[in-house]
Amino acid sequence: MKKKKKNRKLLFQFALVIIPLFVLAIGTITTVMYQNVTNSFLEAQNGVISTILNEAYDSVDPDANYYYFDYWKEHPDIPSSTKYIMLSEEDNDFLFNSSIPDDITESEWIQDQKASIQRYFATLRYSLLEYLSYGSRAGNKQQYNEMFIIDVSNSDAGFVYYDYRQSGNALKLADKVDLDLSKQPNLKDAIERCSGEIVFDKVKDFPTEGMQYIGYKPIIVDGKVEAVIGVSYEWSSFQQMMSKTTRITFVVGIGGLLVLMLILLLFLYMRAIKPVGKIQKSVREYIKTKDSSKVTSAMTDVKTNNEIGLLSDNIAELAREIDEYTEENIKLAGEKERVETELDMAKTIQESQLPSTFPAFPDRTEFDIYASMTPAKEVGGDFYDFFFVDDDHIALVIADVSDKGVPAALFMMMSRILINNFATMGLEPHEIIERTNEKLCENNEQKMFVTVWLGILEISTGKITAVNAGHEYPVIRQPGGSFEVFRDKHCPIVGGMEDIPYKQYEITLHKGGTLFVYTDGVPEATNTDNKMFGLERLTQSLNEQADASPKELLTKVRSDVDKFVGDAPQFDDLTMLAIKLL
Repeated sequence: MKKKKKNRKLLFQFALVIIPLFVLAIGTITTVMYQNVTNSFLEAQNGVISTILNEAYDSVDPDANYYYFDYWKEHPDIPSSTKYIMLSEEDNDFLFNSSIPDDITESEWIQDQKASIQRYFATLRYSLLEYLSYGSRAGNKQQYNEMFIIDVSNSDAGFVYYDYRQSGNALKLADKVDLDLSKQPNLKDAIERCSGEIVFDKVKDFPTEGMQYIGYKPIIVDGKVEAVIGVSYEWSSFQQMMSKTTRITFVVGIGGLLVLMLILLLFLYMRAIKPVGKIQKSVREYIKTKDSSKVTSAMTDVKTNNEIGLLSDNIAELAREIDEYTEENIKLAGEKERVETELDMAKTIQESQLPSTFPAFPDRTEFDIYASMTPAKEVGGDFYDFFFVDDDHIALVIADVSDKGVPAALFMMMSRILINNFATMGLEPHEIIERTNEKLCENNEQKMFVTVWLGILEISTGKITAVNAGHEYPVIRQPGGSFEVFRDKHCPIVGGMEDIPYKQYEITLHKGGTLFVYTDGVPEATNTDNKMFGLERLTQSLNEQADASPKELLTKVRSDVDKFVGDAPQFDDLTMLAIKLL
């Protein structure tokens, strides 16, 4: 009974995944079919609509008569007089004996005439618009239910110049329509590009109710689209028919899906779930007995020529290999314990090489110094050091090796010893780094290098002579001031290339001032949002306890870094050193 329950659960899970996928596929196919058929049907109307628009454009002739658009705006009563154009005898004689000069347009000539003549021509021109409706009624064009001319300029968008509707409920001159260009992207683009090309848009309830497919012919005046001629085709009935067909197709597809699912589920049970049940039983027995021979015998009963059959063979082989791996893991566990012990010893040795007793010089009251290092792995590549060169000079070192782990730790110890030895010889900082660089470049097959900040502090005067070999900028606070990043000039890294000269510089730290140096693990500490701690947060953290002791400063910075990083893992060593003149 329990076995059947698990099988039914697997079948349900399979159906729960497959059915939505099939429904989505059928829905997608029917939607694509609907869109393609609809678009093809509407695009088939483009030729006829374009012909009507071009004929209408030629009849309006806006290039030569754009003057009348403004006149019609100012005289919206013009349509009422289109059938009764009355002229005085004087105006009749004037028109009979006058002609438009060849060197000017009709519009230019009309503008210089008196009002009655202007109105006569404007009325005559508007009467010509009546012929536009003939084109939409002729032959098979009767399906195009509306033709209109509207203003699309910024000031008068939606102003109706002319409207013809086969329904008879046409708009009049000076009426306005709600022209929303956000719903007609192709028209909006044609207006913005000032294109005279015919464009098409699908619109709902514009200019009349229903689904409209509209072709537009822009009318360009003085380099701007001032108006458009539109021809609309109402395709609501076709849309309703397509919607009904799409729904029927979807329902039929779902019915076929259910039949197909029953067949698939039956096949799945016979060819997959039942053999998997045998495999499951054998695995459970192996968990109890750890006898791989029983698993091998049971897997021979699973006779399916598919991946399930291959799985049964693999499980039998896996059971045998698990027995072998168990013995091997016992040996590896002992080896792992040995390696961990050696790493702990290496960590202890590394820590013992760095000054770790504080206060470091109890008998020296001229300064206070503190340093710390937290490796990202068992052993790290960062190091710090401080030691007296003579009674009035103390060397301050902080460095970062280009790697992590045991190799970096060995390179770190070599670098520290070399810097210490050359410094105690009384050499200048640049000479110390130059000689260290030459030694590290010898037989450096691993191409490792180290960034170093080395400063020798003259305690009596506060003068620091320093070299920055590709390391982070120091942060300095003079007495009464705040911590600021000192952007010193960088020299090349140490160990990267032979025969490199290094330059040193001098700064003075006054009594009460503090020097803070660090490795890149501090500003580059990264939180779960992949943001770095950064120099700005570092200086802000220091300035929150600007006059604190070096130990308090380092503790504060480490606490702020931990809060910023949160649950993100530590990817780099965190090493800091601070000294304050008292």
